[in-house]
Amino acid sequence: MTISVHPGADDRDWGGRLPRNETLELDDDQRAVRDRIVERGAVWAERSGFAATDDAGGLLGPFNAFVLRPEPGTAFNRWIATDQRHSSLAAPIREVVILTVGVAWQADYEVYAHVAAARSAGLSETVIAGLREGSTEGFADDELAAHRFADELVRTHRVAAGTYARAEELFGRDGVLDLVHLVGMYLATSALLNAFEIPAPPIPD
Repeated sequence: MTISVHPGADDRDWGGRLPRNETLELDDDQRAVRDRIVERGAVWAERSGFAATDDAGGLLGPFNAFVLRPEPGTAFNRWIATDQRHSSLAAPIREVVILTVGVAWQADYEVYAHVAAARSAGLSETVIAGLREGSTEGFADDELAAHRFADELVRTHRVAAGTYARAEELFGRDGVLDLVHLVGMYLATSALLNAFEIPAPPIPD
């Protein structure tokens, strides 16, 4: 999946405050990161139903920033890949957490991408809409526990004893550790997206 750029559109629009990597002369490390993102990240994005590139081959979302700073970008992507492979949390629960963070931070591209990823993972439209609109009606017990844990941590910087106990009951100690790692990853992603005012395509119905 790619996003079409209208004729005459500014090449920097999708980069927000950052220059688009395709407008720059990249060094070897930057080109290697870009190629890796196109070969792996963009394929995963397409499989999940959202766009990581436009029709000119430019990178969308946080991916452009990862190319501009290849060493931390590579390390960050390795962290995400490690979590995806080894998390004890089911994919729909991971998407509950990611969307909780993205909505709290109003990080447009994160919400755009992970609405699609949540649908691909089998999260119900009721829960997706509730996460975006601030309602928990219709949430299953594990969805509600994951959302409350992440939401409290993001918005109050603490987790209440009862919220923690319920998360530990449902997910175990490893699961709670994985919840916190996941929140941290997507807080960092949200900060990057918002600091550089990186836009997002519209979310399909």
